[in-house]
Amino acid sequence: MSDRLSELLRQRAALQEHLAWLDREIANAAGSPLPAESPLIPPSVPPAAATSAAEPARHPPTAAAAAPAAAGLNSILPGDAESILDHYRTSSGSLHRDVRQGCFLYFALALGLLALVVLALYFAIGSR
Repeated sequence: MSDRLSELLRQRAALQEHLAWLDREIANAAGSPLPAESPLIPPSVPPAAATSAAEPARHPPTAAAAAPAAAGLNSILPGDAESILDHYRTSSGSLHRDVRQGCFLYFALALGLLALVVLALYFAIGSR
């Protein structure tokens, strides 16, 4: 079997595994029973190709390796998004104050730079 064919079969198996996971998550969120498992490789694939492509799907990751990823995905709830956004929001008053302070800082820096340029020109022209 060519490398391209084996890579395409491996990618298809990975996508089918992901779709099966999405179906299980949708069923869990909807509260309906889990759908019956469909075969990962359709019957149109030759048996030799099916075994090599389905190999990663037959051996799921260990529970220790899958636990952090599953915990991270399952711990995010729709209500949590607002609490995360609230954590990073600032009040409009503090934003106004920060912008005002920044403008004054830039004005002071520009005024200082202008003074330096004027002094440099004064000494450059005055020393002639």
